[in-house]
Amino acid sequence: MNVQPSSKLNYVWRVVATGFCFLTFSCMGLAFRFLACPYVSLAARTQRERELKARRIVRHSFAWFVRLMQRTGILQWRVRGRERLHGGAQLVCPSHPTLIDVVLTMSMIDNANCIVKADLKRSFAMSSPIATTGYIANDSGSELIEACAQSLKAGDTLIIFPEGTRTRPGKEPKLHHGAAATALLAAMPITPVVITCTPPSLMKGIPWYRIPPSKMSFEIDVLEPIDIEPFLQIERQHGRPIAVRRLTESLKSALFKNNH
Repeated sequence: MNVQPSSKLNYVWRVVATGFCFLTFSCMGLAFRFLACPYVSLAARTQRERELKARRIVRHSFAWFVRLMQRTGILQWRVRGRERLHGGAQLVCPSHPTLIDVVLTMSMIDNANCIVKADLKRSFAMSSPIATTGYIANDSGSELIEACAQSLKAGDTLIIFPEGTRTRPGKEPKLHHGAAATALLAAMPITPVVITCTPPSLMKGIPWYRIPPSKMSFEIDVLEPIDIEPFLQIERQHGRPIAVRRLTESLKSALFKNNH
């Protein structure tokens, strides 16, 4: 099948625009490190104030970046149930098909906390932003769960991607138990967020420059929260490990019910 010249031109434009957006995102990271972090440190008197100010900057920066990708023709997106992300402290667990799921999710939440790799705490570029925002490093299992629960009790919206990494195309999704363990410890419902991207792009094993034949179309469905009370009852009757497994199964069913 022959590709029309207009289609070829559009494809070339999207390759260039994608490269430009990734370069812009890198510059945003440097600007946050060298401009936003010093500003927040001077403008806020307490660590909590610094965290809240820094997270608002992240949210608005990510929202601006998503608009940039829309206006350059890289993607379009539609969100259903967005109002469910504005209910104060909550545990949000999205699926993770693409490289920019974190950006899309955090662009919709004012006070979003999240888990980052512990190695980034020793990175020159990222150590200061992590300290300023108060993001949680995944140092160890039990301490990590406790830190996540404390974040929720402090009033944060905590984002945990239960797969831990992007979904591998064609592979059965595997969920870690951390999200369920956190929900039980904090007695907090889980809000599942189903993210789909058509055509598939920016997935595990697909480099950013291998773009699809048409612009990415994201569908984001914020589902009804999973009631935690039945699983707390299971915990009281049968112990936490069984309750964690049951809650993880329920979360997996919500996130991937259309995959079965």
